[in-house]
Amino acid sequence: MDDFVKEKLAEWGLSSLKDIFEQSRLRNIRRRSFITPRKDDPTPVQPTPTPVQPPSENDLSDAESTVMVTWLKGNRQPATQVRDFMLKTAPRRLKLLQECQEHGEVLMEYPRLLDTPGMVEQDFEVMYPSKATKLYEMWGSKGRRVLQWAETQGSSWKKYITIPDELTEDQADLAVFHILPYLLPPGFHQSAQGKRTKFSKVEAARAFIDIQPVGTNIPQYLRLLEMDLEANQEKAIRKQPYVLALGDMLSPTQVFLMAERLAIEHDSTIAAIDACFKAFYVLNIEYPPACKNVWRFLQHACYGVEGGEREINPTVRSLITAMKKE
Repeated sequence: MDDFVKEKLAEWGLSSLKDIFEQSRLRNIRRRSFITPRKDDPTPVQPTPTPVQPPSENDLSDAESTVMVTWLKGNRQPATQVRDFMLKTAPRRLKLLQECQEHGEVLMEYPRLLDTPGMVEQDFEVMYPSKATKLYEMWGSKGRRVLQWAETQGSSWKKYITIPDELTEDQADLAVFHILPYLLPPGFHQSAQGKRTKFSKVEAARAFIDIQPVGTNIPQYLRLLEMDLEANQEKAIRKQPYVLALGDMLSPTQVFLMAERLAIEHDSTIAAIDACFKAFYVLNIEYPPACKNVWRFLQHACYGVEGGEREINPTVRSLITAMKKE
């Protein structure tokens, strides 16, 4: 048995790996779901400020991996330990998520992936080391080209959203995100019978960023969301993940990534959008149909992640070209 494994077993007062499996089995019986939001969460782990060094799947022995996964299930602190163990177990976790059809079981094995801010971003950086900071690099001056392009597309989008004439740079950056669903064509809903129905632009906007009043009760919001998803699995507009913002769209008081019925708070709208985009790839799930063209635009114009080129809508392609002009 590896020294690392022996040390951790002794630290936890266990005699063998069998004890770990038994504790894990009992924990899963007691706690059927990890998605209930906790109000007493400790200080969240922040995204790693420097580029991570992508580990290899072969860097860990099976015993070491078991110890780390078990420790992560029961601990949220210290933050550096969580970040380190999540990084070291990332290759195996990502492989499971890419191969499985139902990712719920994988997320039960790795609850820190979603309930700890920064871990989705870290896993994405393992997958795409050169793409991790692209949204922050590309937005700002280039992102504002969307506003310039919008002015060439007529005024129909302005009946859905009002943007003040005087904006700070930060507000202009936010305004671009909110305008996108009204500039780009919404997607289609396809019923089990094969009938295609186009989502409205308002529905596309809510599927991308749902804006709610300041003081919204998050646990109640999550309960209502779950009821909506269960009652309307086919037609549900707000397919997770998506972004939830409380307050004014250009100066929200709180912003969350909504994923697997969890509300993960982020410091800013762009940080939540960044985490949301990365969640699609880490969890290996498709873009929500209503706002898929918005995410497809960000994928190709900002992140430069390949895939789905044949499905790019002509309007999306035109905006990508405008965004990338020197």
